Amino acid sequence: MLANELIAYLVPSDVTGFYPFAEKKYCFGNQVINLHDHPDSPIRPGDIFIVGIESLDSQSISNDIRQLLWGLSSIPYSKGKVFDAGNISATLTLAQQYQVVESISAIIAESKSHLILLGGPQEFLSKAYAGWKQSQSFIRMAIIDSKIDWDGNNNDFHQDNFVNTLIDEPYEKLLDLSFIGIQGYFTPQHTLQKVLRRKHDYIRLGNLRGNIREAEPTLSDASLVSIDMAAVRASDAPGKAFDNPNGLYAEEICMLSRYAGIGQSSKFIGICGLKTNAPEQTIMLAAQVLWHYIEGVSHRRVENPIKNLPHNKKYVVSTEVQNVEMIFFRSELSGNWWFELPVNSKKKLLRGKLLVRCNASDYSQASNGEIPQRWLRWYKKAQKI
Repeated sequence: MLANELIAYLVPSDVTGFYPFAEKKYCFGNQVINLHDHPDSPIRPGDIFIVGIESLDSQSISNDIRQLLWGLSSIPYSKGKVFDAGNISATLTLAQQYQVVESISAIIAESKSHLILLGGPQEFLSKAYAGWKQSQSFIRMAIIDSKIDWDGNNNDFHQDNFVNTLIDEPYEKLLDLSFIGIQGYFTPQHTLQKVLRRKHDYIRLGNLRGNIREAEPTLSDASLVSIDMAAVRASDAPGKAFDNPNGLYAEEICMLSRYAGIGQSSKFIGICGLKTNAPEQTIMLAAQVLWHYIEGVSHRRVENPIKNLPHNKKYVVSTEVQNVEMIFFRSELSGNWWFELPVNSKKKLLRGKLLVRCNASDYSQASNGEIPQRWLRWYKKAQKI
């Protein structure tokens, strides 16, 4: 597969980096390749493609983020190349832009490379997923936002209800959908109940404060990650599409982004929720969020706790339910934890087993005779796979 299949959908971004901190040769922008200058380049697994979404009222947001991202420190990256693939033109209709996101997502998913999507409203995540599921199954998705954009009205589609198109997807396509950083006063109880009935998950902002690693296993397992900057409090990121006094701190959103990057699964990250003429402070934070994601990808280490025995340890915990055991694995190298669940599906990807990242606290609970909530949710879901 060649780059010209991608750039047929895109226009060049033509961004000149802003380098206030160091000489260009020491900056990230110096390692970014303009894809339009290399249309015959092959698309390889590990390559990273940066794509912006232009709109008539926020045409420059994606380029503004690029300009500041280019000026941050370079990131040693040996797993592939980093390409600026250009922008989805504002001259297209919204429906045409949706189709472009789906098409380029399908290309990148099939090639097992990475897509970074800048700007645009958050419903574009639904179109990226539509592209991904053309070649992938059992996809896990995480959405970082201050609320859950679901209203149950399937006759309409926009940034405030795009989750309607995701939440009832069969597990064979969308295995897991988790919401991180939501705030209770923006999220009605019936919405939370809908998420739980589908055996999906949410983590409230209050549960993250002081315990940000609670989200690490979820982000580590997620193939697709979307960040709405509305999840960040206004004092740290003013001038967003929706300013809110409460939210994640700047360093917290950067940590979450890095968790997604360093995890084994993430192939897509989208950043949205910025409006025209957002202050430079907010644009810089968006750039730093993406820098942490890419830096995380550069440190990614693929681990298989089952295959790497005896370097990994296996722990079996009995339960009070007959023939049900909790099986945990711990990597001796990284300290990461997983649990394993049996599933009926014999598809090659699962082979009758489901591996889920977890925390040491899940094993501690289990060994003390308690049923960890994370394990229980996945156990119920595994019965339906």
